[in-house]
Amino acid sequence: MKNRLLILLSAILLSFSAFVSAGMTPEQMQMLHHANPMPNLMLVVMQKGDELELSEEQSKALDAWHSKNHPRIMEMVKRVNELEKTLASEALDGASGAVLQQITNEIFKVRENIIKAKLACRNNMHNVLNQKQWDKLVELYKAGQQASIKN
Repeated sequence: MKNRLLILLSAILLSFSAFVSAGMTPEQMQMLHHANPMPNLMLVVMQKGDELELSEEQSKALDAWHSKNHPRIMEMVKRVNELEKTLASEALDGASGAVLQQITNEIFKVRENIIKAKLACRNNMHNVLNQKQWDKLVELYKAGQQASIKN
């Protein structure tokens, strides 16, 4: 269990992105990055989409995906945040190991669902974009990662 948590925390730290999404508060962005080890490619599209030279059809498809799925992902992110606060509080209040383990298992389940949703987003994006656009998206994402590491 410790190894699983350590791996998850490492992945989360590596996934921090410098891109800030319009319409999201800094707190929401921090929670999203904390709960989600998958690359946030949609944020790159929202911030740097013009560099991808999207067609109107591609832009509409990605906007529709985002509009449909972003609220659901953010609800899961909020749930992780709530569960982590509960876990810390219960640990300090003397809850049994079994109770703490149950909360931990729920955190992992919600994070798994976030990862599945982000994987579906990545797969959808891969289907919407052509190879040149996909390569550019990955390049932009990696550049954002490097910029956030330097800061």
